[in-house]
Amino acid sequence: MPIKVAFIWHMHQPWYLYPGTQEAALPFVRLHACSAYYDMPWLLSQFGQTAVTFNLVPSLTEQLARYARGEATDRALELSRRDAADLSPDDKRQLLARFSTGHPSSSADASPRYRELSHKRGIGRNAKQIERACRELDEAEFRDLQVWANLAWCGYAMRAESEVVRELIAKDRGFSEDDKRALLDEMHATLTKVLPLYKKLGDAGKTELTTSPFYHPILPLLCNMSDAQRCIDRAQLPTTLWHEPEEARRQLERARRAHQETFGAAPEGLWPSEGAVSDAALAEIEQAGFSWAASDEEVLAHSLNAGADNRPGAQALYRPYRVGEGHMSIVFRDHQLSDLIGFVYRDWTAADAAQDMVARLRRIAESRPTGGTERDEPPLVTVILDGENPWGWYPDGGEGFLRALYAALEAEPAVQTTTVSDYLKRSPAQERLESIFPGSWIEHSFSTWIGGAQHRRAWEALAGALAATRRASPSDMLDRAREQLMIAEGSDWFWWYSEQHYTTEADIFDALFRVNVTEVYQALGEPAPPEFAEPIAQIAKLGFDREVAGLMQATIDGRVTTYFEWQSAALLRTSSLGSAMRRSEFAVAETYIGYDLENLWLRVDVVADALTGLRGHELHFVFEGDPEQCLILRWPEDDTQPQPQVAGELASAAEVGVGRIIEAGISLQALNAQPGTTLGVAIQLLHEGRSIERWPETGFLEFEYRGEEAAVDTWFV
Repeated sequence: MPIKVAFIWHMHQPWYLYPGTQEAALPFVRLHACSAYYDMPWLLSQFGQTAVTFNLVPSLTEQLARYARGEATDRALELSRRDAADLSPDDKRQLLARFSTGHPSSSADASPRYRELSHKRGIGRNAKQIERACRELDEAEFRDLQVWANLAWCGYAMRAESEVVRELIAKDRGFSEDDKRALLDEMHATLTKVLPLYKKLGDAGKTELTTSPFYHPILPLLCNMSDAQRCIDRAQLPTTLWHEPEEARRQLERARRAHQETFGAAPEGLWPSEGAVSDAALAEIEQAGFSWAASDEEVLAHSLNAGADNRPGAQALYRPYRVGEGHMSIVFRDHQLSDLIGFVYRDWTAADAAQDMVARLRRIAESRPTGGTERDEPPLVTVILDGENPWGWYPDGGEGFLRALYAALEAEPAVQTTTVSDYLKRSPAQERLESIFPGSWIEHSFSTWIGGAQHRRAWEALAGALAATRRASPSDMLDRAREQLMIAEGSDWFWWYSEQHYTTEADIFDALFRVNVTEVYQALGEPAPPEFAEPIAQIAKLGFDREVAGLMQATIDGRVTTYFEWQSAALLRTSSLGSAMRRSEFAVAETYIGYDLENLWLRVDVVADALTGLRGHELHFVFEGDPEQCLILRWPEDDTQPQPQVAGELASAAEVGVGRIIEAGISLQALNAQPGTTLGVAIQLLHEGRSIERWPETGFLEFEYRGEEAAVDTWFV
């Protein structure tokens, strides 16, 4: 009997609409609708024997419906519609600042024109660069930018179905206003097809459609915030710990109703926001009418008292459970298989990635014990990950990998795809956990959403708004206030309040959270606390793990020549900047930056030997400026050339050595660096012209060149 594998693709966006309006603060619902939200079901419909689950968060589906009806809009869309000749200076600044925000990384690389316009704008997106680009770009360039800011989001389904999209991609530049209008019309037409396509596949039994709490809150933090203390010190938590199961209940009941209204049937399964569960949360999920939920294998490991460092064995992981005295089932995602798709396979060929995934599943099937002790039910391997975010890192939006994977699975007799509900109907849960460890898919804790200084301010603001609703009498205004409170309970605001995460939209997420909390008071006719006018998010300047400690001098030979050689340099570890949504084995592990009175010294340590691990890659050292300057190292595909080719504006002023480490020295004169000058640098790794890593992800790492003043710090004991 083949083992069963359940793929659950989680589709989610937060509630971007400003209170009382149909204007979205960010355009990602609309743009993802033209790529992954449509691509994924469109591709699945072409495979007759593949079953998957799509988990659709109601805060997303409701916004999709409003866009489809022509009710919702966003600033990016309005800027795109405007005639390029009529763009105001402020319109141009906004277009230049935001056009590549949240962008699928492979999109701009596919277009020579888009790359050219991105280069003219500058990767740093600082005010000086944007003002220069405003002056230098002409009307035709701004129109091309308007088109490509949308065209780059058109996924493989649109490219297959739309002649307009194909023609514009081939044209690449010199677009007309008619071209732009035709593209925006095509994108809207595609958006109207997204939800009906999911419903069609669900009605036909091709997919199971599940949901999450309506506005995607972390349910355990609503039900009983004390559970967070299992992994977080009490001193790091808010003063008042929430114990508000009725708030979780509203989110669940509202989600269930909305899903039934949208898709014509109540959902059986639920992906709790971020896989976050607790005993109290599971009790609310079951009471709301769901028959199964899912979480992460680390939660299972701790529930079994195995610990996160010891993965549950196959027999423990690949089966459903019931918890306590409950009747609802819970399944656990295979963390490793899920992360391979999310973070690793994007750098493989589609065929190799699909073969590797199927081979791993086949090994799971082959490792099943034989004999009478094995239960009759086949193992259930559960793979759960975001259904929209990974594909921007794949060179073709993930189409090649998914096609190869689905085809290989249909041809593999040892593995069969299923949905969780179908599996449970044939193989109900037989095992029972005494209790569930309270945790999420990220390090089996809730620390991403609570435990930091900004988290505390946000939760305490939310607690004040909750108290205001408790003081109010039942009325339509109270219903409106509770709705705004539910929006503010969403996980995304707290995600970006985490000190571990960075986004160029941090100010927008912060403003949305505060305006939603403020709206609770306004709906009730109460004044909002004055501190809500001040940002909660403290946009810290990205910095090093260790600052420059004094002058240094490096021998550029590709190795650490002496113990003290780099001890005075600033140090950056990529783990301090990598988003949790992109956890993987990055190629760049550490970067060192130091200087003497004549040279800037750079060192990059990679995970593998630089001579072999970076074949076919380019490493760019990009220096902030107007214009920016680059030192580029290009490795050939084969090993015929022992050292990389050196290129870029700074090539003639640089010395490079590559061995176990990568070292470079650049003349400070070429960088126009004087004592007191602030320098900004970014390290970017590219493969076949596509950016696969950048440190930091946006902006530059800034440091001051102090000259002789730094010499007094050069002391070792």
